[in-house]
Amino acid sequence: MVGKNALISEEEVDSQIESEALDEARDLVSNLELRVQQVKNGVLDPKEAAKTLAIDSTNLRMKARAVNLTGFGPLTHSLDEYLSEIESVEERHISDLFAFADRINSLLDGETVDAEAISAVLRELPQQSAFNVEDVVITDKSVTVIIPQRTAAKVVGRELAACGYRVSSVTNPIEALELILETKPDLVITSQVMPRLSGVDLACALSAMPATRTIPIALLTSLDPDHPDLKALPMNVGLIRRGAQFGDDLADVLQRFNIT
Repeated sequence: MVGKNALISEEEVDSQIESEALDEARDLVSNLELRVQQVKNGVLDPKEAAKTLAIDSTNLRMKARAVNLTGFGPLTHSLDEYLSEIESVEERHISDLFAFADRINSLLDGETVDAEAISAVLRELPQQSAFNVEDVVITDKSVTVIIPQRTAAKVVGRELAACGYRVSSVTNPIEALELILETKPDLVITSQVMPRLSGVDLACALSAMPATRTIPIALLTSLDPDHPDLKALPMNVGLIRRGAQFGDDLADVLQRFNIT
């Protein structure tokens, strides 16, 4: 029989799990730095490195869900998005990836990031773009896009990126809710049709919570404005219709909420 002194409390179990997750996260960041250095030194194939780093980044993002560390989730999400746009680690990516590693390492080493400063920290990080930065006027505004279909999310994301906005895409509305609470974006664009939560549900939740009710929201939908499914949509939420009206509606929303 195990004595009472050998029993481990629930708090100790949670602490042990979190400690192990943090150690594994540090290993993943070290591996990232090593692989980027190997690419820089010409001893690792850039395309193979991109594939491996994407896997490591996804694993790092999973570790962020196992720990209570302010800013860790948004940072790993941003890194994951950056790597998702890379098919080959080129010279121009190397300094960016080291910047991500340094920022995440600082957090893992005990640097405290105020909850209100997370958005500013993310704006300082590099962002991968398919556009020539000389052709785009970069703004300091951030937009979170919640669309389950990755192809549709990329279309919307690239349209916004072409306008100079920093874009964060999320496919899961529950994960998006957590991300929005931490990052406080300047605009949220959510699809109406999503698993577990509809766009109307998410808009109602964000509009009701004191922490997020001042964040502008727009609903992306193919439904008519007077459709019954949109009856509960808060009055302050913008509408972006899919199809031919998309560009005009998006421009109207950006102007309405002064996201410039």
